[in-house]
Amino acid sequence: MKKVTGAINDFLEREMATWSSSTKLRRHVLKKHSIITACALLFALLLPFRTSPAAGTQGVSAADLDGITVRSDRFPSGAVTLRNGEYREPATPGIAAATVVKLTDRRAFGAVNGRDAAAVVVVTNSGGSGTFFDLALLVKGEGGWVNIDTYFLGDRVKVHSVGIGDNEIFVAMTMHGPGDAQCCPTQERTRRFTIQADRLIAQEGEKRTERVMSGIVGPVWRWVRTRYADDTGLTRPADAAGYTLQLRPEGTIHVRGDCNVSGGSFSLKDSELSITITHSTRAACPEGSLEDAFIRDLNRTGRFLLKNGGLYLDLKLDSGTMEFHESRSERIPRSLLRG
Repeated sequence: MKKVTGAINDFLEREMATWSSSTKLRRHVLKKHSIITACALLFALLLPFRTSPAAGTQGVSAADLDGITVRSDRFPSGAVTLRNGEYREPATPGIAAATVVKLTDRRAFGAVNGRDAAAVVVVTNSGGSGTFFDLALLVKGEGGWVNIDTYFLGDRVKVHSVGIGDNEIFVAMTMHGPGDAQCCPTQERTRRFTIQADRLIAQEGEKRTERVMSGIVGPVWRWVRTRYADDTGLTRPADAAGYTLQLRPEGTIHVRGDCNVSGGSFSLKDSELSITITHSTRAACPEGSLEDAFIRDLNRTGRFLLKNGGLYLDLKLDSGTMEFHESRSERIPRSLLRG
């Protein structure tokens, strides 16, 4: 800084000496001196913010994240550990196709709620047409980076950049707009996330508030039975551990079937409910499993009703009704649902 201002002052003194006979020019030079000195001072003050990494993240390299364990609802274990930034698992036993999880270069480092944090984008290719993008929140612990939460960003979206600031995470991306083909999103958007109780909470404004107020968002709902319009029906086996549905505040869903874990999105308006399951693990279920019918009917949901503590999903075309009861032991705390 001293060298910069010193050079400026030397230049201005020479210029003033050359034009010393003109009072008007001296004033002009003095004015120029004030402006240039102020600009140099401002540049020097801002320079550290442009070049210095966030506290606690100095020297972070790609290799520091290449072996992290990432949470993922797409695997029965709920998490996978990367090796050299990648994880591979056969999509179906005996078949060459693999489910591949990769760490992308879309990442940011900073501080969140007083802790060193990183936000990274992880992409999962299940061997089919889907390519699923997740935002992973990491915090720095004594043993390295720990993934404390993930958020599903979408299938075949485009993520342009990730940032951290003011205890929030920002993701600039291209999402699907109305009428967009699944291959080709066109809606440019910057999504904003806060962190509450170590969870990523999407800030969606009024839409999110409507979801929360509906009462069906947050609890884990355990399927009981489905009654069809033709007087037939299906009942969950008494010993089945799965067959659950959870609608989350950010507009995503988490589904456990008989032997697979699925996910997707939902839209909610008044009593109308639409569910779209976009991805699933692909383990082979035993003979007699009701998982396919369970997933099929969820995708046919048209409306919902809360009655006597139960959730009832009316299927489209009045073809039937799915009945669920709340599994209170797996409920998301209400503190996480307030916007």
